[in-house]
Amino acid sequence: MRDHPRRELRPARVNAKALFAVGNCAWLLGLVILGVLHLREHSPDGRYALVCLAGIVLGAVGYWWAHKVHLIDDEGMSE
Repeated sequence: MRDHPRRELRPARVNAKALFAVGNCAWLLGLVILGVLHLREHSPDGRYALVCLAGIVLGAVGYWWAHKVHLIDDEGMSE
């Protein structure tokens, strides 16, 4: 065992705007792929599209909420 106290890391400053955008783009890409599969009549379970839509909506709500409670600044950086 080590006797010296552990130093805690400070929270990283990330570009939350870019993080939300990448996440929403990934969900949108999944939704587009499911749409293409549906048009080619190789449609998987329809609930996958609902999962993608939920991801997009929750990402948008999360981005709005982060701005509302001032967790990110106008440039999109976390505080």
